[in-house]
Amino acid sequence: MSVISAVCRLGFVALIAALPVVAQEAGDAPALISETQYTAVFTQTPGSWLLHPAAAGALMRLNVHCRDDAAIAPGLWLVTTDAVGQVELVAPALTLLPPRHPQRIPLLACDSAESGGLHLPAALIRTLVREHGVVRVDG
Repeated sequence: MSVISAVCRLGFVALIAALPVVAQEAGDAPALISETQYTAVFTQTPGSWLLHPAAAGALMRLNVHCRDDAAIAPGLWLVTTDAVGQVELVAPALTLLPPRHPQRIPLLACDSAESGGLHLPAALIRTLVREHGVVRVDG
């Protein structure tokens, strides 16, 4: 066996051995890229939304405060509807929830008498369902 082929073989073996480590490190800390993995950001303290609508091509900032709701754990939340059509935020596995924190948060209209959800203007809820599949929630 020539020296060149031995070096190539050694390099190939080292590359194969390193692949699982690289994949594991990348999976431990997912990278989030704005406008590809989430298109809306909700900052709870002031009740402000930053939307990246696909059609508009520009950012929209909204300050919304219907009433004081329970705090939502920071992280990514999926915008979905449940079996009866209620719009809700669902925490995927990568969102770390504190003990006893709900995995599902209903999105309720401002005038809704229900509690236990996030109260928003009905138009914003419709926009989130129609244009935004993932919301990043900040503290």
